[in-house]
Amino acid sequence: MCFSATASFTLFGALVPAGIYTIARSRRSNSAWLPFAAFPLAFGIQQGFEGFAWLGIQVGNETMVSVSSRGFLFFSHFFWLAWVPLSVWMIETNPARKRVLVMLATIGFVFGLSIFLPSFLIYDWLAIELVNRSLEYKTTLIYDGFVNRTALRLFYAAILVSALLVSIDRRIQIFGVLVAASLVVTYAFFAYAFISIWCFFAAILSTYLAAIIVRDSRRSEQAPDQAKLAEAKRYTPCGRDEWRTDRDL
Repeated sequence: MCFSATASFTLFGALVPAGIYTIARSRRSNSAWLPFAAFPLAFGIQQGFEGFAWLGIQVGNETMVSVSSRGFLFFSHFFWLAWVPLSVWMIETNPARKRVLVMLATIGFVFGLSIFLPSFLIYDWLAIELVNRSLEYKTTLIYDGFVNRTALRLFYAAILVSALLVSIDRRIQIFGVLVAASLVVTYAFFAYAFISIWCFFAAILSTYLAAIIVRDSRRSEQAPDQAKLAEAKRYTPCGRDEWRTDRDL
C-alpha cells in the first residue's frame, strides 16, 4: 500500500488468506478461473514487498529497500501485463477473442520484460523515494529520451483494460471499467506516486473477483442437490411401499 508499512502489511494479511481461499474454491468448481482466483494472493504478496520497502526506508537498510522494491516492481511492471490477458484467455470461449487475448498477452509479456528487466538487473536504474507520504518508484527505462512517460502509461493501461473488456463475460467487463476508473483517478490526483497508489486501488478491486468466484463456487455446489430434488419430484407416491414415475401414470 502507499501510506505506511502497517497499511501495506494489513493489506497483505487480508489478501493472502483470501487469495488462498479463492484458489481452493476455484479448484473445486471451475479451474478455468484459477488465474483470476490468484489475483488477491498476488496483490497481497505485492503489498508485502512494499511493506518491507517501507521498513527498509525507516531503518536505513538499503539491501532491504533494493530487494523489496524490485519484488514490487516484478508485479507492477511485468507480471500483471502478461497475467491479466492470460486470465481472460483461460475463461474465454470465443475463438476470435481468444486470438486477440493471445496477442495482448504476448505484447504484455514483451513490453513488461522491457520495462522491468533493466531496473531489476541494473542497480542504479531503480530508486525509491518518499513523496507526500507515498512511495515513488523512479525507474530508468530504455524508452527514455524518445517515448513520453505518459504515452507509456497509456500503453500499459490499454493492454490491461482492453484485455478485460474483450471478455465475453459481463462481470469481467465491469471489472475492466473499474480498473480503468482507478487508473484515471490515480493519474489525475496521485500522479506523483502513480505505481504505488494505483496498485493500492487494484488490490482492493481484486476482492470483486474473489466475490464472483466464491459465489459461482457455492452455486455449483448447490446444483447437484437441486438436481436430486428435481429428480425426486418426478416420483409420485402410489401407496405405503410403492412408488411410480410420471410416465407410469
